[in-house]
Amino acid sequence: MPEPASYKLVIISDLHLSEGWDENGYLSRNEDFFFDQNFKRFLEYFSGEAKRGGFFYKLIINGDFVDFLQVVRKDLLEREFKNKRTIDGEKIFNDEVCNLGFGTGPAKTIWKLKHIVNGHPIFFVALATFLAEGHKVIIIPGNHDIEWIMPNVQEAFRERVNRCLEEYIKKSEPEEFKHLLKESLENRIKENIHFNPWFYYDKELSTYIEHGSQYDEINSFDYFLCPCRQEGTIDLPAGSFFVRYLFNKVEEDYPFADNMKPLTKFIFWALCRFRTYRGCPPRILKYLSFFWNILKKTKRIDKNWAKVLEENQEAEIKNLPRNSGMCKKKILKLKKHWVPSAIHKNWCTLICSFKNNSKLDRYYYRKKADGIHQIIGARYVVFGHTHEADLSLLSETDGKKNEYINSGTWTKSFAANFEEALLKSENEFVYVHIGYDTTKKDVKMELLRWNDSIREGERVRLFKEKT
Repeated sequence: MPEPASYKLVIISDLHLSEGWDENGYLSRNEDFFFDQNFKRFLEYFSGEAKRGGFFYKLIINGDFVDFLQVVRKDLLEREFKNKRTIDGEKIFNDEVCNLGFGTGPAKTIWKLKHIVNGHPIFFVALATFLAEGHKVIIIPGNHDIEWIMPNVQEAFRERVNRCLEEYIKKSEPEEFKHLLKESLENRIKENIHFNPWFYYDKELSTYIEHGSQYDEINSFDYFLCPCRQEGTIDLPAGSFFVRYLFNKVEEDYPFADNMKPLTKFIFWALCRFRTYRGCPPRILKYLSFFWNILKKTKRIDKNWAKVLEENQEAEIKNLPRNSGMCKKKILKLKKHWVPSAIHKNWCTLICSFKNNSKLDRYYYRKKADGIHQIIGARYVVFGHTHEADLSLLSETDGKKNEYINSGTWTKSFAANFEEALLKSENEFVYVHIGYDTTKKDVKMELLRWNDSIREGERVRLFKEKT
């Protein structure tokens, strides 16, 4: 029998960090993550547990770690690039940038990343400290942070996190890092940050983790492993345009608009509110024009470029067995479960897709997870994406449970009524903990919710299914 793993997994998803705090001490109206201190204490707790137990943690951030779509900062754009035409060769200003902020080019994404880190100093110092203590962080892209696939964005993140720790050490001179040379500390941080392009598979702990947006046609990518346009920007799905063109504007009136899931649920809720119609018809016409801009994005990919993307994706898939520990045959079977992106259909079909999006409930994702379990046989299949914590038995093997888990979110969840709001609160600050139990003979999984007042996790309250 092999030795039990010297590490345990902590899985979180859907933090959606964006602009954070500005220079004057105000939060952006687009910001959804307000829990930097909570997260700091969360990591400190696991660092303490690891020291006492003689192991290390792998923190898996399973998609939508940051929200590049919601970093706009038009005031900073105008100030920093007033007399510049390009940023690292990328054209800066056009009508769209002036109205919506930067798009998805590599240099523009790195600029956004800088302001995300600057807006959340406590968060990133805590993350850097966690890494410096020898733990690992594995980042999986989601539909709101697909830009992590860009190697130069990954490297910029490593540099930024390392710089956070350097500045913290200069200011605070913490005892635990005094004995380490600057170079060894920098190397430790950079080496402990990993980016997985699609999923994380842990054979020893029998765990499969992916974000889950590839099963949602509003938010899926046809070429998830290389979703690039010919000009080097990202070929975004319909849901991303929905955020960029509509929700970033709607949040000027409703700051928590995109915290109601699915997005279509918020639309129906807003249509029933008088506040939506203040200043009507100009306001309604404004929202309709934003929605029309989304519909105009629907078009099929050029056949020649699609062929290039297919070849590029095949090359990426060839690398996955070596990096993931899963054979190519199983990876290709998993890929067959992806659903085609609605953005590459006609606008009429796209409208129907938005309508059908509200039907993608927990049972739909449980079925998708079961399909994955049937292919790879992992005991635990973990998704994020829906912002709805879930736990469901898939099957039993030799008396051991095979389960689907959804890691909920670390943002506030809003609902249309009090009863639903009470249940939604159970989806906040959720994490999944997986590792060998105290006997070191079996793997134990727990779906927990971080309770900051008692500084530890507690069981997520999930109601029994109706019979």
